[in-house]
Amino acid sequence: MKLSEIIKRIPDVKLIKGESSLEVDYIWGDSRKLKPNDIFVLPEETNEKQESFLKMAEELGSKVILVSKRQLKLKGLELFSAILETEEAVGEAHGKIACLLAGNPAKKMKLVAITGTNGKTSLTFILFHLARKVGKNAALIGTVQIQIMDRILESGYTTPDASSLNLLLKQMLEEGIEYVFIEMSSHGLKLGRVAGLEITCAGFTNLTQDHLDFHPDMEEYFESKFKIFQLLEQSSVKNKFGLVAGDVSYGTAMIKRIADAKLKSPVFILGKSGEFNYTNTKLSLLGSEYRFHKKAKNLPFIEVRSIKTNLLGNFNVFNTSFALAIAYELGFPWEEVISCLEKIPTVPGRFHVVPFPDRTRIAVVDYAHTPDALENILKSCVEIAPKQIICLFGCGGDRDRTKRPQMARIAETFADFVILTSDNPRTESPETILDEIESGFSRGFQRYEKITDRRVAIQRAVGLLDRDGILVVAGKGHETYQIIGKEKSKFVDFEEIENAFQNLGL
Repeated sequence: MKLSEIIKRIPDVKLIKGESSLEVDYIWGDSRKLKPNDIFVLPEETNEKQESFLKMAEELGSKVILVSKRQLKLKGLELFSAILETEEAVGEAHGKIACLLAGNPAKKMKLVAITGTNGKTSLTFILFHLARKVGKNAALIGTVQIQIMDRILESGYTTPDASSLNLLLKQMLEEGIEYVFIEMSSHGLKLGRVAGLEITCAGFTNLTQDHLDFHPDMEEYFESKFKIFQLLEQSSVKNKFGLVAGDVSYGTAMIKRIADAKLKSPVFILGKSGEFNYTNTKLSLLGSEYRFHKKAKNLPFIEVRSIKTNLLGNFNVFNTSFALAIAYELGFPWEEVISCLEKIPTVPGRFHVVPFPDRTRIAVVDYAHTPDALENILKSCVEIAPKQIICLFGCGGDRDRTKRPQMARIAETFADFVILTSDNPRTESPETILDEIESGFSRGFQRYEKITDRRVAIQRAVGLLDRDGILVVAGKGHETYQIIGKEKSKFVDFEEIENAFQNLGL
């Protein structure tokens, strides 16, 4: 494609050096992936390697560079025949150009995008499996994995970089995919990884404290999440819609933010005052039941259906209700969808039940690594009414430290016994992390232990677990590794629990 076409289609981008007749093939922010005639995007974060990146890009045949206005004085730009400048964030322009050069594949499929602190992975996973069950060609892009029909690919980031994402969507389109269910993280939204995508549905599940090592405050975190509805507004696809959970943290704020922005795209609400709602929840270790309400279009009454699902816990009642609302608006066959919910595969690392060999007690592995997520998982266990709840968790190193004492208070409130252990301490002292968590316990609270080694901690927790009890192992979920210092080694929570159960049963 000629530079003149890019400038014409994306007004925020200007050519300030070079010939507009110059042909380009694609765009990359990773200089290692560049091929001749690709545009190179220079990340806005300044560092000592920038000049070497520029030189590498030029040596690999890149003649064009995309920069923001504030990058124009950088040394090394003279190596390029053409310079594209954007006045918006360079990530936004990167995303839009990647969409254009990839042929805008998202517009030719139905892209269902979900954001929120908690629930993104479970919700996209449930929707993907519902779509497959009712005969749709579907794909999944998320934290745990990328899946194209039955083929599973490894996932790096929750939301891939713009160039990789658009090539992935192009591949999915070529393989006949009609529906793509994608998690959109606040990082991906803020950094422009999803800019330019034409989406059919935007969903917001909740907002609770997390990622304050990346976002300066909750307000900025919230605004990053709101970008998904701006993306929906800019989308030109037919029958697009949004869905917001109303009765959750920041739900009312998001509804107000959408109203204040005067967006024209239809946005529905899941909650007491919304078009969709759920009531009469019944929970057990065998599954969940509830009543799902939807206001019939153009009719004065509300339709109510009884729903059963094998998925456990109140949060999965919420997740399946959210999925039901989206499936309904997508036009999926309603009776089939309701039937399919009765047996949904367990979401990897999300309320993953590991039973003791004689099934007299269970462990639950969950990715809960925020205060809200930990509270939700423990509340769900309390509602099942076991005789004992043991909670084992830690907090990641080099991440938001303010949530550590908050999570201790939550564990103290809902668990009978707490074991603090290492998550992924990274370059922080594991003992220091546990001390900071411990500071959140009430004065005089003694129903806990600190065991730095996670394997030893799991063995100890299993040894303390009584008959008819539940052990919650939180924080790592689907992860198959542990990061201590800068070393990454294999560690799988549910495998460690199974081994501990087997040893206990000997």
